[in-house]
Amino acid sequence: MSKGGKTQTTTQNQTTEINPYAMQAYKQNLDLARTTAGGLGVQQFAGFDPMYETGEAALYNTSMKPFGAADIAAFQNPYEEQVVQQSLQDIERSRQMQALQDANKATAAKAFGGSRYGVQSALTNEAALQEAARTAGQLRSAGYGQAAELAKQARQLNMQGYQNAMNLGLTRQQFAQLGLDAQRNLPLQRLAIEQAAMSAQPANLGSTMTGTTSQPMTKNVLAGALGGAAAGAQFGPWGAAAGGLLGAFA
Repeated sequence: MSKGGKTQTTTQNQTTEINPYAMQAYKQNLDLARTTAGGLGVQQFAGFDPMYETGEAALYNTSMKPFGAADIAAFQNPYEEQVVQQSLQDIERSRQMQALQDANKATAAKAFGGSRYGVQSALTNEAALQEAARTAGQLRSAGYGQAAELAKQARQLNMQGYQNAMNLGLTRQQFAQLGLDAQRNLPLQRLAIEQAAMSAQPANLGSTMTGTTSQPMTKNVLAGALGGAAAGAQFGPWGAAAGGLLGAFA
């Protein structure tokens, strides 16, 4: 004997409702976001600080100005000429002493005023003149070179100072920009706090449960046939046979 069966399907639907307080808070959050976005001002940018502008102008002017004699003269030793003149006086004093010695020697040799004395005197004077020229040239050259080096160093220090002023000006400008940004972003920070307290989606207080359930319904064919035959036996043998057939397929 085989078994057969039927399946009965049942569908169950559940309605989901949103918490009205959560929906109200969600709408308020949207309104706040729209108001904040609409009320944001134009992005502001801090202007150059006066310290930066002053340093920039000075740096530009110094860079474009050729390095020349005026810069060097500002660092010339004011006592240089005195040093030169004192050196020349020392040389002249030495020349005079040498000339006196030559005259004494010539007098002792009874050759004073002679040609030999004249040659010696000329040589002494020539040596003194050469020494004076060499000494004066060296002193003035050394003074000029020292003044030029000092002028170059001062120029570099000035340019570095102007650059430092520009950097300080940029730092002030950055702080001013931070203040402008903080003022503009204040509504956004408040909005962020609101959104941190509530998500962008409204909350659900239930879950939707929609689905189908299947329940198999089986029936014993043999038991159905016997029951039908017993019921039809009161009508005779043919009634029992017909009842059993109907019970098997019921």
